[in-house]
Order: sequence, then structure tokens, then C-alpha cells
Amino acid sequence: MSWTKEVWEASLPIYERIIAHPFIKELAEGTLAMEAFVRYIAQDEIYIKNYGEEMFLMADMMPDEQMRTMFRAFAEEGMAAEAAMHQLLIDRFGIETRVEPSEVTSGYMAHTRKHIESGSLPHAMAAMLPCMWIYNEVGLYIYAHRNQNDNPYADWVVTYASEDFTEGTRMILDFCDRIAEQVSPEVRAEMTEAYLVAAEYEWDFWDWGYHG
Repeated sequence: MSWTKEVWEASLPIYERIIAHPFIKELAEGTLAMEAFVRYIAQDEIYIKNYGEEMFLMADMMPDEQMRTMFRAFAEEGMAAEAAMHQLLIDRFGIETRVEPSEVTSGYMAHTRKHIESGSLPHAMAAMLPCMWIYNEVGLYIYAHRNQNDNPYADWVVTYASEDFTEGTRMILDFCDRIAEQVSPEVRAEMTEAYLVAAEYEWDFWDWGYHG
């Protein structure tokens, strides 16, 4: 079984808690309190800027120039799309983004940065993967269950359910599997642990947005 299939099965209880969370359900319905969405976006703005920096740091860790070039291009396109979506929502809802990172945001950033700074590509990829993969899966889930009539959060949903975002996610999943095939069982297990910790932070991030 591929590593990504293994780790998805291991993390399935976390994912199921995420899609059952009232933040996700109300986001799909378009009934999520604006206060919760604003709180979430302000923190996500901090996290995404840090994630973008780490994506470029990870590009430098790729095994050859072709992969480095491809990964940088992917990072640039992906970050640009998310930044544009964020700016649209920030302008539309008047969101103040000059806020301090929450404990959840700080903890999540520390987790990914630790693995980036370790210099280990397998560990870094595993820690960074949930942000992309889980968002894509959640985006597709919400898109399939969304209220299509005047949902104020439709732009958020469309971004993470888009073909481009899905295709990019599949590319990264394939690369993670290729990396996992080349490492020892011990490193593979450590990749899974790095992923699971990050996946738990994903749940925490939405929960903090909902409850504050």
C-alpha cells in the first residue's frame, strides 16, 4: 500500500471530525457566523504567508533542479491563487488581519518549521501535506454539499475545490509516495507521525476559528 493511502486511513478519524465540525457544516450552508469566518481568515492569513515561505524553502530541498523548478512554479501559482482569494474576502468583509497569531496558529507553524529546518525532505513533505490535502478534500466535500444560493463563502469553497488545486494536490501526493518508497520503515513511520500531528492542527485551526 502506498504511504499516502496508509496515512489517509490512519488520519481518517481526524478528517471525519473535521467535516462534522459545525464550522465546516455552516460554511457549506452559508450560515456560518461572520465573526467566526473573520476570526478564521485573520489567522489563516498569518498561516498562509508562513506556509508560502516554507514551500519555497522546501523547493530548495528537492533532489534535482527539474524538481526544484517545478515545485517553485507550483508554489508560486498556488500561493498566488490563495492570496487573491484571501484579498477578495478581506476587502469584501473588511477583515482586520493585523492580529497576533493564536496558540493554534503558532503551534502549527512551529511544527512545520521544525521539520523544514531539520533538512529532511521526507519529514518536511509529510508535515506540510495536510494543509494542502485536507483543504482540498474539505473543499470538495463542501462543494458537493454546499448551499448554491447566495452563499457568502462561495469564493473560499471554489478555490479549494478547483481543478487546478486538486491537480496540484495529486501531484504532491504522487511525489510524497515516491519519497516514501525510498526511505526506511522507521523514517516512513516518522513521516506518518509528522502528518498526523499536522492533521490534528487542521482540526484545531477550524475549531479555534469557530469558538475563539
